[in-house]
Amino acid sequence: MLKNKYNKRFFLFLLPIFMVFPAYSDEKNNTKEIVTNESQDLISEKLLDSLWNNRENIDGENQIYLFLSKENTIPKDFNIAWKIARLVYYYGNFILIDANSKIDKTKLFKYGYEAGKIAKEIEPKKVEGYYWYAINLGSYGLSKGIFSALSNAKPGRDALLEAAKIDPKYQWCGPLRILGRYYQEVPGGLISFGDKKIAEDYFTQAIQTCPEFRLNTMYLGILKKKAGDKTNALELFKKAQTLPEVDGKNEEKRYSKELAENIKSVQNM
Repeated sequence: MLKNKYNKRFFLFLLPIFMVFPAYSDEKNNTKEIVTNESQDLISEKLLDSLWNNRENIDGENQIYLFLSKENTIPKDFNIAWKIARLVYYYGNFILIDANSKIDKTKLFKYGYEAGKIAKEIEPKKVEGYYWYAINLGSYGLSKGIFSALSNAKPGRDALLEAAKIDPKYQWCGPLRILGRYYQEVPGGLISFGDKKIAEDYFTQAIQTCPEFRLNTMYLGILKKKAGDKTNALELFKKAQTLPEVDGKNEEKRYSKELAENIKSVQNM
């Protein structure tokens, strides 16, 4: 029951939020570095771009499924590695969550964070590896179980902190937005690093820097809702509804659903 509760909560907001046990990191114990040059001939950047650009139609979804189900060896190539990680994130959070699939979710996200890790190690001064590594690492922990998810909070947060230093505007201020979610949801004090004030600061920075992306505004609204501030929460949710759709079709469909659910929940408070 505990696992189901957390899965429903975290996937509702698309990206996982975690607590941390400093003495143990699941990522360290489970990562196998799969790095060879052999598969560079099999996986091209052109192929990955085509899969990404066609992700919104049924044939595209099927092609992504066929690619990911093969579990190709991840080549030591920065662009190929981070684009694999991005594809895993999308399929696992926007397609696989609502579909019956033979792909094992835990193995899928492990493949994704390994790809992200390879990317960030090849190009430690570029944002993509850190960002997609952190997102897939979190999703991996959650799919494996709540204690695995809890153990990976700190490495995920640290990767996002590095991403924010390199390019805070990446993915419509994704590093700032997801850091806000981390600090909002984890416990604070002696237990972990959670801090609602820091969370609000990150959300505010994301809104000011990337005002067109509605998740930035919605997440601040969620923070206000959980604090019991119904008036400001509702204002933020309605503001988010007026913002343009700048992400993909499937992503924006999910965002609209979440916004409607949040408005309804605030009105029923």
